Amino acid sequence: LCVCVCISSSLFPFLSLPQLVFQPRSLLYFSISFLTEKMNSEEDVIFAGPCFKQGEVVKNWKRRWMVLRKDGCLYYYPISKSQKYPRDGFKGKIDGFLDVCQGEKTDLLTNWPKDAPQSCRFSLPVQNRTYHIYCDSASECSEWTQHLNNICYSNEEE
Repeated sequence: LCVCVCISSSLFPFLSLPQLVFQPRSLLYFSISFLTEKMNSEEDVIFAGPCFKQGEVVKNWKRRWMVLRKDGCLYYYPISKSQKYPRDGFKGKIDGFLDVCQGEKTDLLTNWPKDAPQSCRFSLPVQNRTYHIYCDSASECSEWTQHLNNICYSNEEE
């Protein structure tokens, strides 16, 4: 997969990268395929699966495909009804978390849905916000929190 960006030098006169100009009329094309290859690489995945994540502005719950990678970040993608899991459509990432809150600790943090028992939910505090996530089952939540805690412990050691 290769994503190309087209920038007109008439709109951005401060750009002067002549080695990357391939088209007339001063259009600049460059590939950022290395970014999408890194995000789609299966070999650096620690754990992945569907979860519900609360939105930052609109506090509704959206089902997302979550991917925990070796870089210590939790990436999330939208899930369409026609797919089991997404291949594209990167939505965002959660990084910089130093703790995983779960169970009773999460009760007062947000308004959890009625179908999200304590055993199925966890929160990831980062610098500017706290991400609230719940899983379909307690066993999935346990797996997620185990892997996320491993990331937290490895970050503390560095």
